[in-house]
Amino acid sequence: MALLLNRIGEATGEAAVVKIARIDLWKRRWRGVAENGEEIAVDLEAPARNGDVLLGERGCFLIEQGPEEVVAIAMPASPDLAAKVGWYLGNRHIPIEVRKDEILVENFPTLVDSLARIGIAHTLRQDVLNCRPHSEDHRH
Repeated sequence: MALLLNRIGEATGEAAVVKIARIDLWKRRWRGVAENGEEIAVDLEAPARNGDVLLGERGCFLIEQGPEEVVAIAMPASPDLAAKVGWYLGNRHIPIEVRKDEILVENFPTLVDSLARIGIAHTLRQDVLNCRPHSEDHRH
């Protein structure tokens, strides 16, 4: 098993890909299996991010976050709808990713029903959601 302790900028040679779920990336310590079959153990000062290259005694490993079911909300055109979407997502304390034309949100059981009920158009699809946990940067 390769122990990965260091984050480096770019691969120094061919990097083995390690696919991992978003919620596991939020941890500093985790185990996984690279696509080449090698088992790894990660122990970092701060959690890894999608696209990081980690260095171990047996080479480099590229971290790739796997897709998950997300809710996509088109970027609101009107200020009223923008305020409604912002208020709703903010009150739910939902981690989001803001892109140029849309907002991506983790799908969970009551979300889609709530969005439909209050009139916020949305679609479901598989995508990589690049957001951090709610409590990471949040202060009350």
